[in-house]
Order: sequence, then C-alpha cells, then structure tokens
Amino acid sequence: MSAALMVLQSFVRGMYLGGLKGWALKRQSVPLFASGRKYFGDMLIWSIFQTAIGALVVFLAAAFFPFGILLMIAMLFYSLTPYLIVLQDKNVGEAMADAPRLLRRYFGSLFPLALLALFGTLIISLFRSLAPPWGYGVPLLAYACVGTWLIDELLRRLAVKLKGDGGQASLPLAANRVRTRKSANAAIVLLVPLLVAAGMYAASGKHLNVLDFGGKTQLGGIAYNADFSDVFYVSEQRYTAYRWQNGGERIAIKLPDLSGEKKPGELRGIADITWHVDEEVRTVSGHTTQIDVRPIPHKSKVMYRLVRETSNDGTVYYSSMSGSASILLGEERPRDPIAVQMMVSGDGSDVFVMQYPARFEIDPVFRVSENGRYLIPGTSRLNPGDFHAYWFSAAHSTDKLLDLLAAKNIPNYTASLNRAYTVLAGAMQEGDGRMVVSLLEMMRQDGVHVNTPDWDEAAWTANLRSRYEGAPLPEALELLTRAGIQNGYEPAEQATLSDEKIGVYKLAVQFPHGMMNITYKEAKADGKLLAVTVADGMD
Repeated sequence: MSAALMVLQSFVRGMYLGGLKGWALKRQSVPLFASGRKYFGDMLIWSIFQTAIGALVVFLAAAFFPFGILLMIAMLFYSLTPYLIVLQDKNVGEAMADAPRLLRRYFGSLFPLALLALFGTLIISLFRSLAPPWGYGVPLLAYACVGTWLIDELLRRLAVKLKGDGGQASLPLAANRVRTRKSANAAIVLLVPLLVAAGMYAASGKHLNVLDFGGKTQLGGIAYNADFSDVFYVSEQRYTAYRWQNGGERIAIKLPDLSGEKKPGELRGIADITWHVDEEVRTVSGHTTQIDVRPIPHKSKVMYRLVRETSNDGTVYYSSMSGSASILLGEERPRDPIAVQMMVSGDGSDVFVMQYPARFEIDPVFRVSENGRYLIPGTSRLNPGDFHAYWFSAAHSTDKLLDLLAAKNIPNYTASLNRAYTVLAGAMQEGDGRMVVSLLEMMRQDGVHVNTPDWDEAAWTANLRSRYEGAPLPEALELLTRAGIQNGYEPAEQATLSDEKIGVYKLAVQFPHGMMNITYKEAKADGKLLAVTVADGMD
C-alpha cells in the first residue's frame, strides 16, 4: 500500500508542479496528465530518496538524537530539487546537484516566502478548533488555496532569478496547444466546493452509518471519573478515588459470544452510546452573555476496533489502545474536539468507554486492572475532570462495584502520615480490607498508636462489604463518591478530650448500614499523627 501511494504521489506531484509551471511562466493551462507522465520518473526517484532519508533520520535520532537533527538540516539544502526538475527539465541527479548552490544564492528572495508559509500555517491551523465538520473543511480549503499560491510564487521567483543569472526555465509543456472550454472551466469551479463538501461529509463519519446494521444488546451504564480529591492530595498523588454518577447512561453494542475459551483476535463494530458531552451554554441577560460549560445528554455513535490483549494475570480483554475508536459526531457540539477509548472484558459482560478532549494524552490515564476485568483510570495531574469513564454492564451490583474499587487500589498507596486518616477513611468507604490493613500497619511502623478490631484483610473486607449488602445502587454510589471528592469527610474536634498541645478529632465513615468512626490524635504544633482508633459507630 505504501509503495502504491508513493507511485501515485509521484505522478500527482508531476501533474501539480507541471500545471503550476505553465501558469507561473505563461499564465496558460497545460495538459496535466502529460505533465504527470513527463516528470513521473524523476519524481518517483525523489520520493524514494525522501523516504529513505526519512527512515535514516528516525534510525539516527533513536541512536543519537543530534545525528538525526543534522541530517534533517542537510535535507533542507535539497528542498528545491522537485521545483528545479520541473522548471529546467533536469533529471533528478542534476537538480539535486544544483539545489544546494541555488538555495544559498537565492535565500534572501525565498526566505520571506518561507516565513509567510509558516505564518499562514499557524493562522490556518487555528480553524481546526471549529465545530465538526467545519474544523476539517475550512482548513482544507485554506491550505489548498494558500499553498498553491505560495508554490506558484516560488516557481515564479525561481524563474526570474534563473533568468537573471543567465539560466533559463524551460517552456511549459505544449502550452500553446491547450484550449480549455468554458464548460470545463465551469465544471472545475463547481468541482472545488463539491470536493470540499465531500471531505467535510467524510470527516463527519456519517457515511459509515451504512455499516451499522444488525441487532444490538442494550446495557445500562454508570459514569465515574477521578478528580483532585482529598485522598489524592494527602497521598502525594498516589491514591486515586472516583466520583460516581448514575445519569441514565447506556450502550447498544453487538458483541460475539465471548464465553468460550476460543476468542477472536479483534472486535469491530459501531456502538450507540447515551452519555453526556461537555458543551458551552450561553445565557444572555440584557447586554451581558454568560458562558457556562455543562454536561449535555446526547446519543452518539462510536466506531471501534478492539484488539485482544492479555492482562498481568493472563486474562484476555479487548482494548482500543492497540486498535482504534472514533466518535461519529452527530448533533454534539463539544467544547473541545473529543476522543474516545474502549475496553471490553474477556467474557464480554462489561464494556468501558472513556471520553476525553482529543488534545490530551490518554496513556497516563488509561489503566486496566491486573485481572483484565475493569477499566481503572488514573488521575490526570493537570485536568482530571475532563476524563470521563463509563461502565456498561447487563447487571451492575454493589459487589461488582467494590470489586472494581479493590482492583483500582492495587497500584494505589500512600507513603506519608500527613492526614493519613483521610486515606484510611477512603479505603474503608470502598470496602477494601487489604488497603485498610496496609494503612494501619504503616501507621504502626511509624510509631502511631493504633487501636482497631483485631481483623485480618479478609475480616475487614467482609465487615465493610456487609454494610453495603442489599443497598440500592444509587445510594452506594453516593456514599462511595465521598472518597473521590474534597471535603467528603469532615473531622470534628472533641473539645473535651483535646488540650493545648494535642487535638483529638473524630470523623465518621457512613455506610448504608451504620457507620464507623475514626478517632485520631495529632500534635497541634506540627500536625504529627499520634494515635488512631477505629470503632463501630454504635460503640
């Protein structure tokens, strides 16, 4: 495919530059296909040379970065080669031999064009932020028009300079034989907006809807995202917790039977997702306009190719990180162009989708649990609120929710005792006995007096999870969100137990069935944690 594209590119480049040569020198039309045939061989050699040098640049840059940079700079001296091939009808060897000398000689005349091209590219690139499909069509049309004018001006200036130095640009190919009919001119004029419109329609992805057929399975969903929570801050950004929402999210997706041992290498299709998209909402009041960003419900189509991957424990799952996932925009008008990533558990029972602004890197945030069952997003250090995760399943349950949180906590930890009771409260809220025991042991090793029930990891997990048993999912989500926000737990000072040097505080961890209290002592002078007591709320 790459070789075929190189051949096609070489022919089109010969047509394009040959046509511009006729216009730059004589303001006449020339036969484009004849120009393409004439310059095809030399343009193909030039394309092969460029490709080989590009590969060499990558290799040298990987071995020693300055070598790659030096080779790129050296290639700039040969940048006039394709234009000299066309202007003077030279073969590629002769053009490459003359290119460095002529670039140095005419640098003063050509440099303003380079600056203008740089400035024009910068300005035109700003239009990419327009709402789709205008963000595709407007830059495409602008690049085509401005770029063609710049190359025409480059050829004209080169021809003038060559003539002044005693050189000569060859005559355009059979320029005097070409007579363009008015009907052909009209067709060309109409073809330009038609091609732009076709490109805009293709960029919208609506034509791909013809591939969307067949029955789909409906799955309910819940939304969650990491944020700058208290536990994230006090753990020195090492403990991620989530804010949960149940806003009627759902997905319609067609998946093969993944319950057997033999699984396909890829999953492909188009999913219909009902979710929220951040959009600007303008409110006009008198002479002022207020702009807010709000999540607006939409039904979107996402085209995906998920590649089979293997988790740390050998479990199979499917992910778009090695494949692809793209939103086919319809009525959405997102504040920023958005991108999506998808993940499907190995048995197909759980589908996860992450929505985020396309300008952000996803690699630091997109994480899959060690057992390959869950998407456990990390916390972006810059903009966590812009990464929205959605979990779709045939049957959400509190047990599965707590399983996801336990899997999420495996890479979590905290190395600081500073407000460590907040992290302890979050781990208890999430029903994770392993993390609770780990935190209590860390406190003991650092000299903190710990007074808690004498339970191991399994006993802590069983006790904490039993407090969610039978609770409605919305209530469980609301309580679990306290671990993933700021001020989710408000300590209250126990004035009768405090003195001038030591403060005694109590915070409550609320569950659907009862609560647990964390009472702690810390030095008022430096905030050093001295003692922690965990007891049932009835004690």
